[in-house]
Amino acid sequence: MQRLNRGMLRRYDIPEHAPSGVRAVQFGLGEVLLGVADRLLDAACPALGIACVPPEGPWTGEGADPAALLREQEGLYTLLVRGYRGETPVKDEVVVQSILCVADDPQEPAFNPALVLGLLDTEAPDFNANAVNAAKLLSLRFEAGLNGLYMLCLGEDADCTHRAREAIAALTPDPAFRKWLCDSCAFCPALADGLAFRADAKAAARQCAEMNYADGMLHLAEPYAHMTIQAPVRLREVLPVRDGGGISIVDDLVPALNDKRRAFDAGLFAMAAPGWLLGCNTLSDCMKHERLRDFVGRCYADELLPADPDARAAIAPRVIQAFERFENPLNENALLPTARPLLMRFRRAVLPIMRAWADENFEPPRLLSFALAATIMLYAGARSNAEGRYEVYRGTQVFTLEDDPEALAVFATLSHDMPPEALAYAALADRELWHGEDLRDIDGLEARVALDIANLQRKPDYLPE
Repeated sequence: MQRLNRGMLRRYDIPEHAPSGVRAVQFGLGEVLLGVADRLLDAACPALGIACVPPEGPWTGEGADPAALLREQEGLYTLLVRGYRGETPVKDEVVVQSILCVADDPQEPAFNPALVLGLLDTEAPDFNANAVNAAKLLSLRFEAGLNGLYMLCLGEDADCTHRAREAIAALTPDPAFRKWLCDSCAFCPALADGLAFRADAKAAARQCAEMNYADGMLHLAEPYAHMTIQAPVRLREVLPVRDGGGISIVDDLVPALNDKRRAFDAGLFAMAAPGWLLGCNTLSDCMKHERLRDFVGRCYADELLPADPDARAAIAPRVIQAFERFENPLNENALLPTARPLLMRFRRAVLPIMRAWADENFEPPRLLSFALAATIMLYAGARSNAEGRYEVYRGTQVFTLEDDPEALAVFATLSHDMPPEALAYAALADRELWHGEDLRDIDGLEARVALDIANLQRKPDYLPE
């Protein structure tokens, strides 16, 4: 079977577009970049060529080295888009063509005078390694007297640009470079919203047999994808996005972040750990589970949606869309990998709601408190394997957790069969788990979580009525 390359596009009747040249550089090969950002840039800005700089050093992840595979495929990879838009089923095969080269070293694209844009995923596990390459490339441009870049910092927080700028500046302490970094580079926060995953070997083999060509970088994605960028209007001069192309340039990213957190992230948190305890493996499994679907619906209706009628009306379409994304029957989104990192989703999307609720009602929200208890039960069973990854077990099945390593190390000292009061206290009081906060400060939360842990220990399929 022939491997995907640019020479075969026409023979396979794959629509071609050849970017005029490299004008952007991305640091890393994560799923947010390849599955969401690059997909959208490829569709909205087909003339924008991208150079990709992978982390330095040998590949240590699972499967084949993605950088080597992408080089072999001349920067091409297939995105299988599966799901529904309203009532219409979507089964698209998109060959993303914007990546023109995979550099061995950041020096290769650094001196390109046409370079205007950089992409850096601030939430990626290999962020630090990618920041090293970003610092090298930008310092080389500074020394050569070249223009700075618009740095799109993909993240789940409007302050992610601060983290990116500080990481880059710390690696090159020259005061003149730091000044150039502030004066000549625009760090812009961006939210890349969508579910996309690199296909595992089994799924890739099955799909490649249907496509009749080999693709070692095959990705699976849902139809929904959107990137919102907070940036000055002049970014449109270097990023002339097509209308309706799934990319928005706005003055303030916070409204988009808040909508995503309340309409999608909080609901996914409420569903993930209870769903896993109930035996679900995918988001679709969760939506097929009648009691769990009802539980998630009550979370939205009773606790997640704001009390203001106008605000409820504004966010309701996003909640409906979230349910459509959760139940997508054409794309089997694995539950724990999709919900990762659960602790981040809780801290950013659920904890503020929980605190506001308790301040007003002098007790924690009933359903979200249960979801937190279920998450503690899930994580407290984590154990480190020989490769240093944390795993949990359900019967004979083994599942990998992807979250903050320091937090997982804390949970690994606990056990889901500890006395409920002891487990609730140990988890809620440990400030390392909650970025310096002690969750026992929330009125009634410790007692509520202890009671729910006790219920789950007696009956793993327990859900509050």
